[in-house]
Amino acid sequence: MSDYQRIVSYLYEYSRGIKGPNVGFAKIEKRQNQLRLYFHVKTNDQPLEYKIYFYRFHHGTMEGTLIDTVKRTDTIVEFKNTYPLTMDLNQIEGFLIYHSNDHFFGSEWNEHPITIRSFLPLDQASGQEQTDQPSASFPSESSEENKSPDDTQKKVLIPEEELSEESEEPSERSPEPEQREESKQSEAPQSSLAEYIEALQLEQDAKEQDQENVESSFDWKEYPSLPLPPSYGMSPCIKIQLEDLPLIPDLPDHLQTNGFLLLNYGNYGHLLLAWNKEKKHRYLGVPGIFDNEKSFISKLFGFQEFITVPRQPHKTGNFGYFILPV
Repeated sequence: MSDYQRIVSYLYEYSRGIKGPNVGFAKIEKRQNQLRLYFHVKTNDQPLEYKIYFYRFHHGTMEGTLIDTVKRTDTIVEFKNTYPLTMDLNQIEGFLIYHSNDHFFGSEWNEHPITIRSFLPLDQASGQEQTDQPSASFPSESSEENKSPDDTQKKVLIPEEELSEESEEPSERSPEPEQREESKQSEAPQSSLAEYIEALQLEQDAKEQDQENVESSFDWKEYPSLPLPPSYGMSPCIKIQLEDLPLIPDLPDHLQTNGFLLLNYGNYGHLLLAWNKEKKHRYLGVPGIFDNEKSFISKLFGFQEFITVPRQPHKTGNFGYFILPV
């Protein structure tokens, strides 16, 4: 039995202690006496310096053990490093990328929410040991700490293989029994990460191009119909092209440069636009085949829902649209 363990967990942005949107993910691997930390975060904040902490709750205090310091120079925070294992992983309850109590990113590894007002950094503990580690600049990786191999605690943690299952929320993780399995599991997040980075690059390239101001002259009747199952309550529903987006009235400008939209439009060559009479909302849809990796990435770009077409009892492996109310 190997002592290899892995955690993949979502990262959320916190503002003044309030949990905000999902903005990235972290991967933590532990093997023997080494800890490998990686995280990837997308944010629009200005360049800042962050401290990386693992934390645990102790007598009502959220104690933070300093792991490293990172300096962000772009809207994409990508960090990776390997550290000697100097703490009991069974006691770790989560991880912070911390700038201040007003602004930080967090990942909680059980159902105990982050309460930043009770946060107490213990920099003098593991922090001194890590001062030998150079502060990293992006792009690079940062590793998060593994929680106990006990499955009962990991409600917010994802085992690597769960990235390809149907479940859309992080679930429990378990230690990997064999190294052979570990190498297999390394591939899934790499493919997910590669797709995510490609989408980010497309978005960056699109933003660097001048967007023309086009006079709006949009008529639903001029576009081919794309019928959806009646149970979705979306009618009319039409098929549109990327170049039609500037014509749609009151459509947020940033959608024309949305990386997830651009990536999948390139694969399928069309988008969906639908109207829901009951909710009084338009919906923009990006075509794709559902799997948990793609669902995770779509949410980072704002597409929170997926509908199967035709309607299916399960999403995984079926075609449909990742949709966004516009």
